[in-house]
Amino acid sequence: MGWMLPAAAQSLVEKLVTPGPLSAAHAKLEANCSACHESFSRADQNGKCTACHKPVADDVRNRSGFHGKSNAGTQPCKTCHSDHHGRGFALVKFTPAGFNHQLTDYPLVGGHARATCAGCHPAGKRHRDTPTACATCHAKTDPHRGQLGQACQSCHVVATWKTRLPFDHSSTRFALTGAHRAATCQACHAGERWKATPTQCVACHAKDDAHKGSLGPACATCHTAASWKATNFDHDHDTRFALLGKHASTSCAACHGVANAIPKPPKTCIGCHAKQDVHKGRNGSDCARCHNNRDWKQSNFNHDTMTRFVLKGAHRPLECQACHKQPPRIVALPVTCIGCHAADDPHRNRLGPECGSCHNEIGWKDHVVFDHGLTRFPLLGKHAPLACTSCHADKGFAAKGLACQACHDDRHHAGTLGPALACATCHGVNDWKLWRFDHDRATQFALTGRHKGLICTACHSRPGDPAKTPTACVDCHRQNDVHRGNFGNVCERCHVTSNFSEIKFDILRK
Repeated sequence: MGWMLPAAAQSLVEKLVTPGPLSAAHAKLEANCSACHESFSRADQNGKCTACHKPVADDVRNRSGFHGKSNAGTQPCKTCHSDHHGRGFALVKFTPAGFNHQLTDYPLVGGHARATCAGCHPAGKRHRDTPTACATCHAKTDPHRGQLGQACQSCHVVATWKTRLPFDHSSTRFALTGAHRAATCQACHAGERWKATPTQCVACHAKDDAHKGSLGPACATCHTAASWKATNFDHDHDTRFALLGKHASTSCAACHGVANAIPKPPKTCIGCHAKQDVHKGRNGSDCARCHNNRDWKQSNFNHDTMTRFVLKGAHRPLECQACHKQPPRIVALPVTCIGCHAADDPHRNRLGPECGSCHNEIGWKDHVVFDHGLTRFPLLGKHAPLACTSCHADKGFAAKGLACQACHDDRHHAGTLGPALACATCHGVNDWKLWRFDHDRATQFALTGRHKGLICTACHSRPGDPAKTPTACVDCHRQNDVHRGNFGNVCERCHVTSNFSEIKFDILRK
């Protein structure tokens, strides 16, 4: 206790009026009453306290801290901190359970409201000296390991450590745009690497680079932050090959190969489409002369204007290969019908090469315009609707003969009316069964009596020339002669044709 003032320094009056020993904190002032008391003036006692406790005086004056925010500054200090109760008396009567932390410079909100006093105020250290920076308490749980400084509140909130405030990334060298806005911090700052984080696209997206680095690291030349798959590369402007037609929707890899294996593909059609060339190179390499970039199968070749052969009728829908078995530049096709259709000519060239005189391009068998009326055999009656092959079965169309029997076998008469008899003598072209023959006028044997109703074969029963058919009665009726030839062969002297049994009366009178 060598630091204490000698007891003699205390006046006799002071010794007599002192209420009791001071607390251990003020024990050094026990010999000097004037250090805390102004003689005969209680109002000045607070000034003595704040003269020693300057931080408290500052709080009251600045309305900060517990003493400045509570009503402690309007009361005598001894109201809460009385002394002279002995060395073991506690000048500060602090009850943690009932303390209102809202009256301090650090109100407890969010997760702090659930914290214990010892969690923030270590033993042996004054509460007012407890630091309020987040890092002083949360340094051990700082996932950033102090790399982002101690201003934790700039990103985190007191409600929960994992809840983050919006960070203005534009304050860095890399403003977040497009899809980057939705990315997590660790997606780019893996392993808590915050300083010197690269800003090149390839630094983060190398694994997503479909080109495998073949196009270099300047991804932003083609890609945007909106989407990795969205590109702003202008193939029309940035290259010498404008993407038109189907090329506009073709993927990069379709022409440049996987991972840009073909950095400079050919610009000619045949350079990329040789496998699709159905002509197998026979028509040359100038594909654009016939094809366009909208559809490989479409052709803009105009056969009508670009060749000497206008495609009409059945020729128009034909594929090129149907006629051009060999390259047209090597083998020029003839423009005559027979030049291509000689193998299809059913007439075997017996009617000459002018197919167009009868046929047309609509169809080889359709609308044949041959006029049979200009021949020696006009088609009349039942002949008119017949197909050509009905008469010209061999399709040779050579004259078969103008006689009926050239086409019509005599199956009915079997030659009984003569082998060379003109059928037209009896029959007409309107119907084979409609016939007309005047036996009375056309022959020397008029049909009278019972002869008139007989069919031809009744008399003409054997093949031969009907003109030579005998006309004597006995030639046909010898088996009916009851006289057995006793009266001669002139039957008509007595008999008549109406009835064999009828006898002429004038013969009887003679």
